[in-house]
Amino acid sequence: MTGWNFSSLDGRLTADDPSWDFDAECRAAMQTATSMADLGTGGGERLIELIRSMPSNASPLQIAATEGWEPNVAVARNNLAPFGVGVHAHDIESGEPLPFADSSLDLIVARHEEFDASEVARVLVPGGRFLTQQVDGRDAHELRDWFGCEPLYEHVTLANAVSALRAEGLRVEVAEEWAGRMTFADSLTLVEYLALVPWDVPGFSVDSNVEKLRQLDTARPITVTQRRFRLTAARD
Repeated sequence: MTGWNFSSLDGRLTADDPSWDFDAECRAAMQTATSMADLGTGGGERLIELIRSMPSNASPLQIAATEGWEPNVAVARNNLAPFGVGVHAHDIESGEPLPFADSSLDLIVARHEEFDASEVARVLVPGGRFLTQQVDGRDAHELRDWFGCEPLYEHVTLANAVSALRAEGLRVEVAEEWAGRMTFADSLTLVEYLALVPWDVPGFSVDSNVEKLRQLDTARPITVTQRRFRLTAARD
């Protein structure tokens, strides 16, 4: 995966949207912020959409971004440079601190990017806000049931995220879960999807799952369960 682009599956992969509008929530928060970071920006695609949707008379907003998937860092830097956004190479799973000073940001957004609650609390100014939408660790559990592997992110749950943020002294304002459907037209589409997001089924190979793929294909379309949660927290 380079950037964050599933257009190769257009018309063959459909997915329900959560009951909330996370992008709209980010846009509203950006209109009153002065300094912001987008964690796990991918190729910068969604951040660019947010920037372009800002009112022309909005107050100046300093924006930075992080990205931990190495192939995406150069993509994001190239895409976001015209918008004056600097992109920091930062891998949250390495345990390294966020590349921002203490109490330097009044808005942090993270869409489908793991976060360290202690680091979020450190870099937020008093009154600063953290908005995140996360993929629940149980997302698309059917895939792991079918192909026989253990989930990598079972710890990613709303309850754990709320607990971590509160432990750092942040006030949780919104905490909500959602479940919906994601549908693949056939097993070929499913295989292509797993090539783009290999962490969904670690170690997956076509050769070792041919019979299961044929079985799924006879009952197409193939549907799995999406799970998301969102959080808004503030530093008092």
